[in-house]
Amino acid sequence: MTLATTDYLEYYLTLVGWIVSNGIWHVLLASGLFAIPFAFIVIQEWLKARTEGVDEGNKGVLSSMRIENRVWVAVVVILFACVPVKEVTLRTIQFDTSRSAQCHTSMPVPDDTRLFTPAEN
Repeated sequence: MTLATTDYLEYYLTLVGWIVSNGIWHVLLASGLFAIPFAFIVIQEWLKARTEGVDEGNKGVLSSMRIENRVWVAVVVILFACVPVKEVTLRTIQFDTSRSAQCHTSMPVPDDTRLFTPAEN
């Protein structure tokens, strides 16, 4: 898989975004912080079961079914929204000038964007 960018700012910001995303996900996995929402789910459902009356039936079975439902929803959300499918490396992206040549626009290369220095007399 290769991603082509046609703008230097887009190229830079994509690389920085990938590096930050990979770093955040590695910290979440290494520290175990991804499990905090699951602990909150268990605690919330346990407290909810304690506040309900006796007429609800078996509170243990009821709360365990609720916990199971909410944990499965949380797992699906984490899988689709958080976990990177493929870890992106710096070799995945390349700078492509063919589209700007096709549209007859010229993109300044980094060597052409130096600060102006006046000639010495």
